[in-house]
Amino acid sequence: MRKYCIGAMLLDKADPTRVLGRSRVPLLSPSDAGREVMCPISFIPAAHWSMPGHLFMPYDIADSAVGFATVRPGALVESLD
Repeated sequence: MRKYCIGAMLLDKADPTRVLGRSRVPLLSPSDAGREVMCPISFIPAAHWSMPGHLFMPYDIADSAVGFATVRPGALVESLD
């Protein structure tokens, strides 16, 4: 069964066709624990926003629950290959 995950890419601001870095492993992936959803192989990030020093991304956990992922922008950029 396929499993859909989320990664990250850093693009060149002047030339967005040029990839400066990308995650080699998923940053977020669906978990089997407590998931009673119509499509158990995926999860849906709803949006993202930033506050000084943090990026936030809400995502669905189940049909009736939401989770939040957070990361420091510097740590995210340092993790990219």
